[in-house]
Order: sequence, then C-alpha cells, then structure tokens
Amino acid sequence: MKSSVKEQVLNLIPNNRKNAITSKDLMRFTGLKLRGLKQIIAQLRIEYPICSKETEGGGYWIAEDEEDIKEFIVMIGRRRDGYNKTIAIMKNHICDEVN
Repeated sequence: MKSSVKEQVLNLIPNNRKNAITSKDLMRFTGLKLRGLKQIIAQLRIEYPICSKETEGGGYWIAEDEEDIKEFIVMIGRRRDGYNKTIAIMKNHICDEVN
C-alpha cells in the first residue's frame, strides 16, 4: 500500500536533532514545494512534537525531550515578535499616508 505524502514526510523526520533533515531534502524526497511542506508539517505538529531550526545547519526533527520543545517555542516566539514589530511599523506608513 502506497503511503500518503504526509506519512512520507513524517517517516523522513528523524527522532533527534543531531540528524535533523532540511526542508530542501524533504522537498527533494517528497516532490513537495516549500509551501506544501510547511502545511503538512503544521498538520503533523498537532500529533507530533516536530521542532525545527533555521540556524546551525537547520532542519526538522521530532523533539527528543521537553527542552527541545521549550527552545522551539522561544525561537518561534521571537520570530512572532519580529513580525509583530514589522506589522506595526508598516501600519504606521498607512496612517501617515491617510493623514
């Protein structure tokens, strides 16, 4: 029986950070584009603690422990904060145009 692309992605993600797999490799092995890959990973995160990192080689892995999850939460929290600052700045440009 052929496994779904979602199962393929899950099976390719290792259970440790040391062997994290990059999005580039996941796309190559599955034929997915980045947007589709990110959507599948978001769905998988509902059931599996999939962490990722963009620095230090980057990649995806299933959390080994709670520390992995905590580090991931801090990282995406910082990213969210950066986006929120950018949104506020860009909104100011709209307000300036209207006034």
